[in-house]
Amino acid sequence: KTSRPDASQPDTQTAEQEFLTRHPDAVVFSPKKRQWGTQDDLTCAQWLWKKIIALYEQAAECDGEVVRPKEPNWTAWANEIRLMCVQDGRTHKQICEMYSRVSRDPFWCRNVLSPSKLREKWDELSLRLSPSVSTYTEKREDPYFKASYDNVDYSQIPAGFRG
Repeated sequence: KTSRPDASQPDTQTAEQEFLTRHPDAVVFSPKKRQWGTQDDLTCAQWLWKKIIALYEQAAECDGEVVRPKEPNWTAWANEIRLMCVQDGRTHKQICEMYSRVSRDPFWCRNVLSPSKLREKWDELSLRLSPSVSTYTEKREDPYFKASYDNVDYSQIPAGFRG
């Protein structure tokens, strides 16, 4: 007989109960990975998944090959949505609005296919896909800005400059 005491394995049910005690609003969770999400987080994740499936269906219409992506890990997806809300200060509405813009962009719709990628690229996406950025570049606020200097008279040297 060994002199080591028996190492008791943590009871899965007890771990889940403790987890739910700490996070009573969790509807999907993994105590082992410390991931969880509320019903709103899960609903948002499911909405993103529907948009992604729609992109795959659109692609299938073009090339005739139907490829369905693997079902996501809902706990991981809901957890990432929750972190975007809690740590990054975003709302579920903002997350959905951003992904709507992503799904309409020919480049980003192929490169952002999960909440974790959306979170990782959020700042860049905000700049590149923001409707206000494109309208700002079309209209300059500066009244002295000249798109062309063809009509500027350079013959007069301002005071204080050598000629």
